[in-house]
Amino acid sequence: MDNTKPHPILRALLPPVQTPKHREDRLKAIASALQTIALAVVGVGLITPLFSPAARLVPHTAALALVVALGIETLSLLFLLYIPYTSKEEG
Repeated sequence: MDNTKPHPILRALLPPVQTPKHREDRLKAIASALQTIALAVVGVGLITPLFSPAARLVPHTAALALVVALGIETLSLLFLLYIPYTSKEEG
């Protein structure tokens, strides 16, 4: 019996071997999700109070929304920094 190959059930349960392209795609997806969240924070904290007659723009709330959005956007850019740069020539 060959012990180097995993059992078929384990092979079905375990994720496939991760290639650099898979890692890059996952990091881009996480960064994109974080950027969407940052945009939603700006929308809820700044844009909605400007156009909603029932709500008014409170400076402290607006500043907090900007700081939170900036922090989330910075986090998304940090995820993008983990993508290795490969110098491929476009042909």
